[in-house]
Amino acid sequence: MSSNIRKIFAKKLQKAREQKGMSQRELGLLTGLSDKSISAYEQGRVLPPLDILPKLAKHLEQPVAYFLGEDTPIDRLSVQLEKLEGILEELKKLLPDVYKTLKKKES
Repeated sequence: MSSNIRKIFAKKLQKAREQKGMSQRELGLLTGLSDKSISAYEQGRVLPPLDILPKLAKHLEQPVAYFLGEDTPIDRLSVQLEKLEGILEELKKLLPDVYKTLKKKES
């Protein structure tokens, strides 16, 4: 059970930090922790002490419950949006070639 909670917490902590565009060092400075502590939490090696959890949640603008819960429909939607953004980026790269091909066919 504890291992599962650590994995969930680790994944959600890293995701929330990256969504805020923060490095582990930046989050550590805001919360009074070292970047090594943040790294250990994100790797699922340890859980933070209970008094640290509200600090992390505050600076990452997430409720404490977010970090301990299983995936929710919102989390799954977020993953789908990330995939769609990747597809959109790929399509943007292809557009110039498609445009050139269409221009040649019109000529």
